[in-house]
Amino acid sequence: MANKIMIADDSLFARMLAKEAVSKIMPDAEFLEATSGQQVLDEARKENYGLDWYLLDMNMELPDGLNTARQLIEAGVAPNRIALVTGNRSHDLQDDASGIRITYIQKTINPADVDKFVDRLQAFFALTQTGA
Repeated sequence: MANKIMIADDSLFARMLAKEAVSKIMPDAEFLEATSGQQVLDEARKENYGLDWYLLDMNMELPDGLNTARQLIEAGVAPNRIALVTGNRSHDLQDDASGIRITYIQKTINPADVDKFVDRLQAFFALTQTGA
């Protein structure tokens, strides 16, 4: 069975890079895409919150990634299934993500850094699959 992964980012380029990176880890992954937090919440509701993973950008149309994550958790999504994938390097944001027990992943901005991004995603998926 294919893994269903929500990729939410207001940038088409960022979504394409994320899909490319995830496909290197899980070639059979099925992707849903959103450009805003509200689209994520609407799609998650349609899927009965049964998506395998959520990769959320911080800076997208409301609600932002962190608040979208909070609402997903309130709806019953396990925090270890959610990653905040962002170019924002704020320590406060990292602390906020940690505070609600979601993973913070530094987003790839440069296509030359895709391998490092794949490594960070691989670590996130591995932790989730081991139940950590």
